[in-house]
Amino acid sequence: MIGSQISAIILAVTLAAFVFVVFYIIVSQVTASKRKMDERITNILPNQRSVLAEFRDNNPDKKVKKGMKGLVASKKLVDIVTDELILANIMMKPEEFSLVWLLAAFLPSGLDALFTQNALSSITLAVIGALLPLYIVRNRKKKRTLAFEVQLGDALIVTCNCLRSGLSFQQAMETIAKEMPEPINIEFGRAITEMQYGVSMENALISMGKRIKSSDLMLMVSAVGIQRQTGGNLSEILETIAETIKERMKIKADIKTMTAQGRISGMMIGGLPIVLGGFLMVINPGYMMLLFTDHTGQMLLMVSVAMELIGYFLIKKIVNIKY
Repeated sequence: MIGSQISAIILAVTLAAFVFVVFYIIVSQVTASKRKMDERITNILPNQRSVLAEFRDNNPDKKVKKGMKGLVASKKLVDIVTDELILANIMMKPEEFSLVWLLAAFLPSGLDALFTQNALSSITLAVIGALLPLYIVRNRKKKRTLAFEVQLGDALIVTCNCLRSGLSFQQAMETIAKEMPEPINIEFGRAITEMQYGVSMENALISMGKRIKSSDLMLMVSAVGIQRQTGGNLSEILETIAETIKERMKIKADIKTMTAQGRISGMMIGGLPIVLGGFLMVINPGYMMLLFTDHTGQMLLMVSVAMELIGYFLIKKIVNIKY
């Protein structure tokens, strides 16, 4: 009875989530043109207050204010998901990724609960399906950010050459967007597009820095902002920053090589018990059930989890060197 009840609940949640996401996609497609127009108006007139903001300020009801804040927060969440997908180079809309994420979380676990009627294996598959898309996005974003940082030094050299030949900084950015490979050309092209819609150069660069979250890029953004306010030879400043970035990348590569063994040990210590436990929960749930039903098994499980976390964080503390 427990397995059939869990299967019914999981399938009901899957169906409800699927219907919700489909409805959200339809509404998004219908209102796509209006939302694009609103974004263009916001970029052209950034200081203009929205109707929701004015209504929230003029209405004294706290419940209405709370509801308006919820709408604004949900809009920010959609923007965050969009930026994460773009940085991971995943050509999907937020609603499409949400659909894939929900299906990965609930469909395998629902089918397993329907056919095997085992709660432990169904919950394990649900957790794996929920975490796997997030891990893929995080891993691809990390690789793309690293590739961006590797290309940033060469991009600054191109910028210096363009400035010395008489071009402006915006024209140098356009050269990077046209001539250099991915992913740096896409990010600079996005900044150029924002400036064409009326965003200032400083705000476009700051927005790019917030998306990439790279200390090297923020160093360049800060230098450009200070130079535009106080003056100075921008080409020499950017050349110095380019040399600094290349030296930092060389040091980072050396540290990565020297700490490779420790990082692999941390990955094995942190990942092997989890992967092996999840595998056994799926293929033989009865073998692992003693860890959850027996008192001694529960104590051993808590001790093993605590020791696992302590070992993982100690190794992480050792191999993560600040420079």
